[in-house]
Amino acid sequence: MTDKPLKVMIVDDESNTRDLLKLSINWLELGMEAVGDATSGLEALDMLDELTPDIVITDIQMPYMDGLTLSKNIKEGHPDISVIILTAHDEFSYAQNAVSIGVSDFILKPINKATIYEVLSKVGSSIRETRERLGKLELSHQYMQSNIMVFQNKVLNDLILNINFTFQPDELNMMDIKFDTDYNLYQVSLINVGIDKNKYTNLERQLLLENCRSYIKDLYFKNSIAYVFTDIQNNIVLLNNDKSISLSDVSEHASLYFREHFSASVSCGIGLEVHSLDNVCKSYRQALNALNLCYITGEEIVYADSQMSEFDNVTTFDHSSLTNNMKLAIKSGATAKAMEITRKVLYNYTRENINNLDAVKIFSINMCNYIKELLSEMKIPFAGAFSLSGDFLLDIFKLEKYTDIEFTILGIIEKAASLISEALSNKSKSIVDEIKNYIDENYSDNSLTLKVVADKFYINSSYLSRIFKKSTGITFSEYLTKIRIDNAKSMLKEQDLKAYQLAQMIGIPDPNYFVKCFKKVVGISFAEYKLQKA
Repeated sequence: MTDKPLKVMIVDDESNTRDLLKLSINWLELGMEAVGDATSGLEALDMLDELTPDIVITDIQMPYMDGLTLSKNIKEGHPDISVIILTAHDEFSYAQNAVSIGVSDFILKPINKATIYEVLSKVGSSIRETRERLGKLELSHQYMQSNIMVFQNKVLNDLILNINFTFQPDELNMMDIKFDTDYNLYQVSLINVGIDKNKYTNLERQLLLENCRSYIKDLYFKNSIAYVFTDIQNNIVLLNNDKSISLSDVSEHASLYFREHFSASVSCGIGLEVHSLDNVCKSYRQALNALNLCYITGEEIVYADSQMSEFDNVTTFDHSSLTNNMKLAIKSGATAKAMEITRKVLYNYTRENINNLDAVKIFSINMCNYIKELLSEMKIPFAGAFSLSGDFLLDIFKLEKYTDIEFTILGIIEKAASLISEALSNKSKSIVDEIKNYIDENYSDNSLTLKVVADKFYINSSYLSRIFKKSTGITFSEYLTKIRIDNAKSMLKEQDLKAYQLAQMIGIPDPNYFVKCFKKVVGISFAEYKLQKA
């Protein structure tokens, strides 16, 4: 549990209201801090990821995006954030529509210092109580599994492992399990919370995991066709069959929450969507491979791709954790890590077969066959200093020293991983280049967002955000803003335009936000820039 103050963001188009809220409240006494303010809903949404507020106070009446629309967007994308709406008496019946959105409270204008203090105190207490319940180990019965939950956990594990899953709908209903067979799309995500074994007992670790499961279930999966349970490796499993739920968003939000509020490292692997219950095991294996890849690459979240497929099960490798990590490192193009793990694997094989190098040679040949099939599947030609022909593989048997075998195999691993890294980088670059061109042509569309573009290109928005930043060095939002402002500067060369005119033309309907963006990108204010150009 963290003792950090709760962060509050204020959204109002009137500067007097924003200043009044910031200055009249004793934030320290409330255990809060005002981390930023925005003049419109559009600006507020753009600031959310940077400020990560716990509470947003927003006026209901604002130009370009009113408080209800902003609240709806916040609760859809960031359900952990509490929203307080400021409203006048004659707007109150309209404001009550926000109850269904999940708004925490209302404050009537004119603003009364005592009232807002009371509301903030109440909302803050609610947030802390929730976090206290989830963040501390509660040695009580409230999170202990009932018998039906034990059976449900067993059945769902049989499903993801594809072990004797022959249950009929009636039997599943008895265990409170149901699936939408008309929708018939399933996806698995795995979250691993690295709980310190030296700090907690086995029972305490189980209770902490149960708290994490309950958090996800209560906040995201209540009354949904989605399930959260643990697998045999104590990973938290999220199984989704509900078309209204974005498993990627849930996984990211939950992982971030656990990372921030528990003293533990958190990794997450997300499998692909699959058709039919029979294929749930495939999504689970993809998620497991993606989770293992987190440990290899150091990433906190890894999304499965088409390469994390059933292909992993056709090789004759030893399926030890170390060997699987070696394959994942090769497949992900992590050259240095692949070489490091390969050295360990070969050393272990040699130590176990010290008097029989033939066993090491056979294992090495199996590795070569794996790489050959992997490169073929990824359509990557393998040519140059090393070949993977049958004759070359037979030559491995002629090697008499361990060092020669190691040198040969490491050379193949290094080249293969490097080729894969280059291919994956080119693939990401190609996608990003297409998206940059799309932005360049459509920047004036004020509905252009990361999600809109991701949907347009049929990719996950979080994945797009990651590869875009990796490829360009800046975020999607920063790039879009820069393109818009660059075009605004070009338009100013042609004719003398006012801020509100330019704002509309480049896709930022809020002129106040446009002026802020302009100064952030150009370095001087819009007015100063026009004077310089005059």
